[in-house]
Amino acid sequence: MRISEKRKAGEILRRGGISSRIIELARDISEGTYKGAIEKAGQIRELVDAASFDDYWTEKAAIGIRREQGILASIVSGEISRESALSQSDPRKRVASNEVSAND
Repeated sequence: MRISEKRKAGEILRRGGISSRIIELARDISEGTYKGAIEKAGQIRELVDAASFDDYWTEKAAIGIRREQGILASIVSGEISRESALSQSDPRKRVASNEVSAND
């Protein structure tokens, strides 16, 4: 599907509709399997493309992309352990709070 078609679908769904779809998919992910999670992530990626009709949603998606890129970079550098990454949505917050505690 072309990006222009995805944006047209986004215009029809609007912000609330896109968000509702993503929330429903996230619920399915939380109750599903590893394979299902990756499948649903693919669907969410398509919805993010659909949301690109809206500059505000594009900015919000970019923030999430940068956040996850930072987490992945922290995993590679060893700053965040695999276990922390798997057990928390934003393991960098925990690293930052641990650094503050250690410096007190």
